[in-house]
Amino acid sequence: MTIRQEIINTIISQTQLTQDYVVSCWGKSARPELGDYSLACFRLAKERSKSPQQTAEEIASLIKPTDLIEKVQAVGGYVNIFLNPTKVVELVLKNDIKIPDYGNGKTIVIDYSSPNIAKPFGIGHLRSTVIGNALYKIYQALGYRCIGINFLGDWGTQFGMLIADYKENKEKVYDSVLGKGLSNKFYSTFLAERYVEYNERAKTDPKLMDKAREEFKKLENGDTENKEIWKYFRNSSILEFDRIYNLLGIRFKLGPVENQITRYYSGEEDTNKYINQTIDEIKEKRLSEISEEALVVKLDKYNMPPCLLRKSDGATLYATRDIAAAIHRYNTYKFHKLIYVVGSDQKLHFRQIFKVLELMDYPWAKDCSHIDFGLVRFKDASGEKQKMSTRKGTTILLEDVLNEAIERSERIMKERSPELASKVTPENMKEVAQAVGIGAIIFNDLKNKRIKDVDFDWEQILSFDGETGPYLQYTHTRLASLLEKYNQINPKSQIPNPKYELLNTPEEIAIVKSLSEFSDVIQQSAEEYEPSILSNYLLGLASLFNRYYQFHRIITEDNELSGARIYMVNRLKGVFNQGLTLLGITPLEKM
Repeated sequence: MTIRQEIINTIISQTQLTQDYVVSCWGKSARPELGDYSLACFRLAKERSKSPQQTAEEIASLIKPTDLIEKVQAVGGYVNIFLNPTKVVELVLKNDIKIPDYGNGKTIVIDYSSPNIAKPFGIGHLRSTVIGNALYKIYQALGYRCIGINFLGDWGTQFGMLIADYKENKEKVYDSVLGKGLSNKFYSTFLAERYVEYNERAKTDPKLMDKAREEFKKLENGDTENKEIWKYFRNSSILEFDRIYNLLGIRFKLGPVENQITRYYSGEEDTNKYINQTIDEIKEKRLSEISEEALVVKLDKYNMPPCLLRKSDGATLYATRDIAAAIHRYNTYKFHKLIYVVGSDQKLHFRQIFKVLELMDYPWAKDCSHIDFGLVRFKDASGEKQKMSTRKGTTILLEDVLNEAIERSERIMKERSPELASKVTPENMKEVAQAVGIGAIIFNDLKNKRIKDVDFDWEQILSFDGETGPYLQYTHTRLASLLEKYNQINPKSQIPNPKYELLNTPEEIAIVKSLSEFSDVIQQSAEEYEPSILSNYLLGLASLFNRYYQFHRIITEDNELSGARIYMVNRLKGVFNQGLTLLGITPLEKM
């Protein structure tokens, strides 16, 4: 049990307030002079027809001090709880910091990343990838069985466009490129260029779009030639994706899914086998109708446009495939939650498919959530921020951004730490540079609330000072260095029973109190689908430690004091190690 939960349980037992009320009105105090935690009494005051201050005073009078609760005050409609610092230090450092096993026996399916086949892996997919990966790790840490699905954009009219272009230009364009033995990266970029060109030509020649629809319909009907062309596009793209995921430290496997494989590639094409039975079920439940020769589910009464299931030419759409996929996922995993980490521009799409699933009488429809997020924006030459678009050919390749981050990190580290550069091999330096560069990109995303747009600024991202990934990694290496130094001085020291009461400075108490919140932060990050909660907790903890490090010697002539402080440092390192790992960032021992 965490300290927070222990205090909440004490208040519930002493005041007879309900768990729901206490949890919903509970929070950290804004300033130290207002205590450690506070209980807002405004809602209760309204129910009791009393003033918030009077209600707070009544509640405060019922809460008696304990070993953990030092005192209670009623101020401005809040009950402020002050913890006993000595007891907090002892409890936090004496016991292992464990993340509660809240998810035991439950499965969460996370649909994330999902780049498009036959298009380069643009930076627009970065946010879905790193947010989804962090949520996957956070839920896993809480004991859930997590299934990560990379639902590739591998179906639709765009493939009809590429197949039509391939057939038209196979000998004079495609064969010449394939014959050069070029890399998958080049080939995927080449396919994107062909797509952009075909799309531009179709704007002035409608017959080209008709041809694309025709080729996609043939593909959907199982045409052997079109299926082989499509498979080649798909396999080439996955080879490229794997290289980029490797840079990010993420792994997906090709299906079918086995018990030991919990992250895998799927795709819209995989749902084809379920499409007809899904549409038949919707028809049997009298939810669909024909509108302008297309099959739709009318959603007017829910203030939404119709959900289009099948076009007039018989081709299915994203919504049909997502509905079929969701049903298949529940039948396969009996999930506790199904979450889609997809950009905010798809809000309407997910509202529609969740509503259709609800109308189909699936009770688990309420357990489906769209975890949306803002854009990644770069500045163009004029200084204007822009969104990337494959259709316009303005995609910024994610691999290029990651490689540049690694190169810049290596330059910065050689300038900052010439001594380190002289002691390690070039290979080791590149490994560290990769961990720092990739970590910087990931943290720049995850420190922001996911709903906000992320502006990309190289100088800010790679700084070793301020709210950055390198700053957190550097803090971890500082902790590692202190432990290494202490072990060199005291090679046989185990510190089995440190004297916790020696950790009594305001800075030490603040650090330990922050450590006590780690498990709650993980839980809150999961409940709100918000990795930025964990990111900002680590920033706050790093700030507390680095300020402490400036004013206090960790290793002193006093062996007992040194032992107690090193014990705290070891706990700090463990929390930073686990926290960074949950965010998908590599903790470093040296940098």
